[in-house]
Order: sequence, then C-alpha cells, then structure tokens
Amino acid sequence: MGIKGDLRLFHPIEVFQLIKANYETGVLLVSSPAMLAGVYFVDGDVAFATKAKKMHDFFAKNRFSAFLKATEGKKPYGMGKTEEPWQEVVSTLLEIMGLKEGIFSFEEASFFLDEGITPTLIPSEMLIMEATRKSNDWDVVGKKISSMEMVFDKKPSWEDMAKKAELRPEEKKVLEGVNGNRNVEQIVAFTGLSTE
Repeated sequence: MGIKGDLRLFHPIEVFQLIKANYETGVLLVSSPAMLAGVYFVDGDVAFATKAKKMHDFFAKNRFSAFLKATEGKKPYGMGKTEEPWQEVVSTLLEIMGLKEGIFSFEEASFFLDEGITPTLIPSEMLIMEATRKSNDWDVVGKKISSMEMVFDKKPSWEDMAKKAELRPEEKKVLEGVNGNRNVEQIVAFTGLSTE
C-alpha cells in the first residue's frame, strides 16, 4: 500500500492507525515546517524513527542498521519507562503524532529485513494511545466520535491490542463499557468519568 497526503486532512494518529490496521511494512516520511522525519514500520509496528536535515538521509542504512543490531533481542521499553536506545525514537514518534500541518508519504519497503535482522518492535497501539493522551485536538476526537449516540464494539483481537496499548485504569474502564450495545453517552455514565 502506498499512500500520501496532507496532515491538515489526515492527522498523524490516523496515518499510524491505517498502517497498523493493514500490518504494513515500509517507510513513512513526514515533512512539515517543524521537522523532517522518517518512520520504519514492520507489520504495522515501529522498528525505528528519526529526524534528518535532508530527505536522502533516511535511505542511508548505516544508522538504521546499527540501531536494529543494538536492539535485536532486547525488550522495548514502555512509554512510562523509556530508556536508550528507544528514547530518541519514541520522542520523535510523539513529535510526529503532534503535527498539525505538513505532508506525508508511505511506501512499502522491506530492504532492511532482507539483511536477516529481526527488529525489536515498538507496538503502534502503545504509541497511538500515548499520542492521544497528549493531544488536545478535539477535531481528531470528533472524527471518531461524531455523536453521543454512536455505538462501538470491540474487535476480535481487542485483548491483545489493549495489552500492547498499556492502558491506564480509566481507559480500561472505558473499554469495559464498550460492549456493542451502549452508546457513547451510556459509556460515559457507566464509567462515571467526565467528558471535559
């Protein structure tokens, strides 16, 4: 799948969700007035992310290969305890997800997997949740929840996704309220949480 677009129309969180939903492997390039960045995905999860001064820097494999070799077989850190070598990667990812303008392009690519490296991956679910927590962009929320009468249901793989997302207690409570019958207003009542 190759996609490109404008971040004023597609929020970076939506782009990450699309890549994850399709289990894509490839490179996402993001160019905005604030930054130039690239993200390498494997099966929809993140293997690496970095900022650069020039676009062609993303295709110089030495830094990426060194990172993959340094992290091979190591457990990635969660958002609450991010340490090197993932700290810069996670910081870059959250910065990308906070962008409100710029352009993006995703292209399938697996050149780094051909070298026999098995990358340690950061679950996209965790990144999406952390970015959503930090975002005060109600336009993004409005695209997902356009009415308090909407009814949501869980995907068959919801338990695995929730585990990877590292949900907080109040988020687990909201997820518990989602049952395919309750609308958003009823879920709010069920949780006892504020909508503000």
